[in-house]
Amino acid sequence: MGPTARSFRHCSIACPARLTAYGLLLTAYCFLVSCARQELSLQERERNRIFAQILKCEDQRTFGADDFLKNQLEGSPDAEVRQWCAIALGRIGDARALPWLYAAFRSAYRDVRAAAAFAVGEIEDREMLKEQSRQPDGRAVPQLAGLLEDPAVQVRMRAVEAIGKAAPAAYAVEIAGRMQKFSYDGSPHEQAYLALAITALIRLQNPVAVPLLERFATETDPEIQWRAANALFRMRARGARATFLRLLDSPSPDVRAHAARGLGICEDPDLAPRLHRLLPPFEPSTGNRLPLSVRVCAVQALGNLKNPESVRPIEAALLGAPVTQANPDQVNFAVQAAAALASIGSPAAEPALVSLLKFRGPVANSAVVALARLLRESSDRDRFYEIVQPGRFSTPAEIRSWAQALGELKGPRAIEHLKQILIGAADQEAASSYALAVPSVLEALARAEAPDLSQILPAYLSSRDGVVLRAAVAAYKPRPETGRNWEPLIQAYGLMAPGTDLEAKIAVLNALEPWMNEPEVEAACRLALKDRQRNVRLAAARLLSRSGATDIPQDPGPSETLKTTASYEIVAASRRDSKVAVLETTRGRIEIELYPHEAPITVDNFVALARRGFYNGLSFMRVVPYFVIQGGDPRNDMEGGPGYTIHCEINMLPYERGSVGMALSGKDTGGSQFFITLSPQPHLEGGYTCFGRVISGMPVVERMTAGDRIIKAWIENDAPFLDFRHF
Repeated sequence: MGPTARSFRHCSIACPARLTAYGLLLTAYCFLVSCARQELSLQERERNRIFAQILKCEDQRTFGADDFLKNQLEGSPDAEVRQWCAIALGRIGDARALPWLYAAFRSAYRDVRAAAAFAVGEIEDREMLKEQSRQPDGRAVPQLAGLLEDPAVQVRMRAVEAIGKAAPAAYAVEIAGRMQKFSYDGSPHEQAYLALAITALIRLQNPVAVPLLERFATETDPEIQWRAANALFRMRARGARATFLRLLDSPSPDVRAHAARGLGICEDPDLAPRLHRLLPPFEPSTGNRLPLSVRVCAVQALGNLKNPESVRPIEAALLGAPVTQANPDQVNFAVQAAAALASIGSPAAEPALVSLLKFRGPVANSAVVALARLLRESSDRDRFYEIVQPGRFSTPAEIRSWAQALGELKGPRAIEHLKQILIGAADQEAASSYALAVPSVLEALARAEAPDLSQILPAYLSSRDGVVLRAAVAAYKPRPETGRNWEPLIQAYGLMAPGTDLEAKIAVLNALEPWMNEPEVEAACRLALKDRQRNVRLAAARLLSRSGATDIPQDPGPSETLKTTASYEIVAASRRDSKVAVLETTRGRIEIELYPHEAPITVDNFVALARRGFYNGLSFMRVVPYFVIQGGDPRNDMEGGPGYTIHCEINMLPYERGSVGMALSGKDTGGSQFFITLSPQPHLEGGYTCFGRVISGMPVVERMTAGDRIIKAWIENDAPFLDFRHF
């Protein structure tokens, strides 16, 4: 059923057989008009105006004139407006809003209480407090704990989720105690509450929760079983091996996959044989295809267990089906198998890795890095150059992999090859394959411990390419005795300050932290307090505060934005429009329902990029089976974007299989890169903007391999014909 058909499916009309052709046309016309949305009421126009104002406050990271958000949260007669305000305050992340949110905990409206709890969790998130050098508000956890008694399960869900973000690890005792008394009946609401409670325990990382999680792993509901197994894995609960072994025989692929992954943390090589049977493309006893999720989790676990006896079963699994683009499951398995073979570290893995080098694309790229890791400890390290011919690497992705391999291999010969790539980049045009590999080369030189790196880096520390500059800053480790080591970084910030590369500016400032006692460095950070970008000002304030400065402004001021008041009004007015993004890819078509109501600015940005053809021809450069596929980067190395960043719009949507989110390298660093989840990923919730979901073509998503392309992307508006809206 196409998007337009979905708009009409709730409308019905009688069509007597005696109607003439003219009558049928007239009836169809009336049908279309009746399904169209008419001119908005004054009340709805006012809601749009308020929503636009909330968007403006949120995007500029301010409370609005005369504390607009506070006043609307406390006094709006519209419960949905209050809910919007609570979410906006959570996104802004200013602790001064906490008293307003605590007051909203007493709201008569269930959804307002839930949104307020979610917002407090965002503001008081432990990782955010650490990043901002901010002390937690002592009232937050007790206030949230009070909501655990709320009569509405939706409120209790958000309270336990927020406690997982904001509370100290010891609070896991309280949550575990409550969950011990929890009688699970399988209802959707209870399943959702239990899922968020388990995620909270993951975030609290307290071993006291392990017995409870093992108990939940015995539930008959596979949804709860895999969540419990996932929690045990993420908490590194090595003592849960018996639970993982039992779940390995589950009929649910999700449960088996998480159980296999869990065995990988148990540090017992003798467990490896239990995983070998999960590697082949087909089950030997039945001939049924084994899900890629199970195979990949098993081979990753074997890499962790490091049993040399696993090399042969992995090699047999690689031979069990052709590694061709027509068989993407085997391609993706081979990429993960190469990494696992390197982790096992047995010399017996060399023939299997060499055989993978004959393939081009992601398999060979993974294999060359794995082979370098394997041979690094060999007495005959130079044999690597007899096996791998440098001339075969020509595309940017191949050259990056070659550089990464050289960094893993180390040694004088590897360093010399890396320098040759830099020379090639300098001799060719900026868009060449070599130039795009420069950041990877700088990273590899640092990993290889090039003795003359300090002489190489100055040229790149003065680069105006933010990606190159960030790589150079990350590699910059000057010796203390050389003196005035901060000067290149101050100069680098000066070059970048007029621009909009948020990540580059923050990277430079963070690199200055060891020298904060130097007057010149303090002066540079004080200058950064006036940067055009709010997040840069926040980073400078954090560094100054850590160095002991007490005269730092509490409010860094509004965030820069390119949007106008009219822009916010247009976005607000279209928040209920149904939009579908269509990606025609080399694997087939993917249709994504976008969520303008939940992430309006993110959706507006994605739609604008798609309509101008930005995504056409771009690759899915990152494919991690059973996790995500990621695309939207014109550089194809996970470092590129559209030339600007947008703010995060964290919301309460879950990351389920097929959810679409914005890729980030830090808070508010979204731009054009997006990802699609291949399985539920609860740890991403509350941290990455979810702005859509795949409604058609999920098998296409699951067949993606790194390098598969978006041929064309476009937007279809799912709106009735003769739409008479006026704003």
